[in-house]
Amino acid sequence: MSTPVKQKCWLTFEGGCQDQPVIWQLSQKFPKVMFDIRQAHVGAKIGVMALQFTADTQEDIDAAIQFLADAEVRIDPVEGGSMVAG
Repeated sequence: MSTPVKQKCWLTFEGGCQDQPVIWQLSQKFPKVMFDIRQAHVGAKIGVMALQFTADTQEDIDAAIQFLADAEVRIDPVEGGSMVAG
């Protein structure tokens, strides 16, 4: 059994995409990718979410991230330190 691949990202939802069920769509389209919402704030004009993806392969995670990018979600990698303890 292989070690799962993990990747942490900051997601920024703005320009109307914060009003769409993008995370639900992600869960339906990519059932092999687990995601853990580590932190989130959603306001009237912008939403920001810290997300940790876990999957068997980096390709699965990359496909999920591309789906988010296609939905006009800005994705930024988490650099250094922990996003939230854990």
